[in-house]
Amino acid sequence: MATRAEDQSKRSAGNQEKTSTKASQKNGADAKGNDDWSQKLETLQSALNGDLSTLSSEDANGLIDEWYNLLHKAKEPEIKEIANQLKQLKQHLKSNKATGHEISEVLIEIGEQTANFASDAEKDIRTPVRKLGKQLTKVGNSLGKAEEHQEIEEIDAVIETLEEDLEQLDTGVAVGSIDKWYKLLHNSDAENLQEIANGLKELKQVLNRKTAKASDISHILEKLGEQTTAVGQEAKRGFKGPLQRLGKLLSKTGKSLAE
Repeated sequence: MATRAEDQSKRSAGNQEKTSTKASQKNGADAKGNDDWSQKLETLQSALNGDLSTLSSEDANGLIDEWYNLLHKAKEPEIKEIANQLKQLKQHLKSNKATGHEISEVLIEIGEQTANFASDAEKDIRTPVRKLGKQLTKVGNSLGKAEEHQEIEEIDAVIETLEEDLEQLDTGVAVGSIDKWYKLLHNSDAENLQEIANGLKELKQVLNRKTAKASDISHILEKLGEQTTAVGQEAKRGFKGPLQRLGKLLSKTGKSLAE
C-alpha cells in the first residue's frame, strides 16, 4: 500500500513539475514576444522621431513590410485593419503619385487605430503602443500641414508672377508654373478642380504655339479666374484668401489681354 501511495505521489509531483515547466516556458515565450514587440516599437519610434525627409523610400518600405508581416496574420480584426492601412500606405509611396494629403490621411488613420488598440494590448507594451499611435497621428498631421504650406507658397508665387509685366514673362517660366498646378490638381476627385486642371492643360498648349495670340490666351485666363474664385469661396482657412486673389488676378489678366 505504501509503495502504491508513493508511486501516486511521485506521479503527481511529476505532473505538477511538467505543468510548472510548461507554464514557465509559456511565460518565457510571452516575455520574449513582448521584448520583440518592444524592440520593434523602439525602432519605429526612433525612425519617426528623426528627420523623415532623409528617410529613403527603400528604408520606409522596409519598415512598412516589417510591420505588415507582423500584423497581417493576426486574428483580431482591428490589427488586420491596421495591416490593410499599412498596405495602402506602401502603395501610395510606391506610386510616386500620391499627394502629401493622401499619405497624411493614411498615417493619421493608422495612428488612431494603433492608439485605440493600445487599450487591449499586453500590459508590458500598452504604453509604447499608445505613444506610437499618437506619434503616427502627429507625423500625419505635420505632413499634411507642410504640404498645405507649400501649396499656399506656390499660389503666392503665381500671384506675384501675374502682378508683374507679363510682356516680359518668359514662356518657359509660365509653362513651369502651369505644370506645377496641373500636377497638383489633375489627380483630384473633385470635379471643379478637374475642370481647372483641364483649363491649365489647354493654356499650356496655347502658350507652346509659336503663333499664339493674346486673344487665344485671354479667354482661357478669364475662365480659369472664374473657376479659381469659385473654388476659393469654398476653400478652407488659409487657402480661401490666396485662391480668391489668384482668381481675380487671372480674370483681370485675361481681360487686359483681350483689350
